[in-house]
Amino acid sequence: MKDEAVAVRAVATADERRAERRRFLCVAGSAAALALGGEWAARRGERRLAEPPTIAAAELTAPDAGAARVVAAEDGREVLVVRVEAGAAPVAFDRRCPHLGCPVLWSAERARFECPCHHAAFDARTGDVLFGPPRRGLAAARVRGT
Repeated sequence: MKDEAVAVRAVATADERRAERRRFLCVAGSAAALALGGEWAARRGERRLAEPPTIAAAELTAPDAGAARVVAAEDGREVLVVRVEAGAAPVAFDRRCPHLGCPVLWSAERARFECPCHHAAFDARTGDVLFGPPRRGLAAARVRGT
């Protein structure tokens, strides 16, 4: 009788180990699938965002010197169009900060673009980083029809 109880307990323990192993493999497989899916989505998004936004030449008309306006690009992204000084040609840059994608604002007092999320600043003429965490500057918008 005692030997039967030990045998039943041994079988139950073996079944339990197999169930734990099966559960572990399911969880590990699901985690791997999610990680690969996330990596695929991130790379696909990076490729889309790596291309600069495109605006029509008619949209490039800027307000007065030192003022800015937001224009919708062909793909729906926002573009900042600024005339830095009187007589200068307007410049157009993607409005997203290359660091984390926060909307960049125009600071007329300082004549530069600023990201309020991490206090980064970008040159008004070139879009290059002046200071802050971004490693690359603002993407210049392509102008279609010029």
